[in-house]
Amino acid sequence: MKWFLGDDYAQIRFSESTRSFSVDIVMVPAAHRGQGIGTTLIQHIIHLADCMGKDVYLSARPIGSFSAEKLDRLVAYYRRLGFEVIDTGLTVSHMRREPAARPG
Repeated sequence: MKWFLGDDYAQIRFSESTRSFSVDIVMVPAAHRGQGIGTTLIQHIIHLADCMGKDVYLSARPIGSFSAEKLDRLVAYYRRLGFEVIDTGLTVSHMRREPAARPG
């Protein structure tokens, strides 16, 4: 899914299985970061998963040179969206978000 931003675009790539979605790539050009575009793209997948009762998985891995601080900020960002860490390596944290409970 792409979000066109004039002469550039943001995108999210994901896959779906019978039980879950997997967010593979979230990319927002540097000039457009901090505007909520990435969050909107991720929330779209979260909404689909919630409607279908599926988990969402992703691997939080900072772009560019690695630092523990960058990874910590990225993990905190995804936690605000409802993801929890299920495994952590040196440069990546694997995360999962369970579907929201449906009312009724």
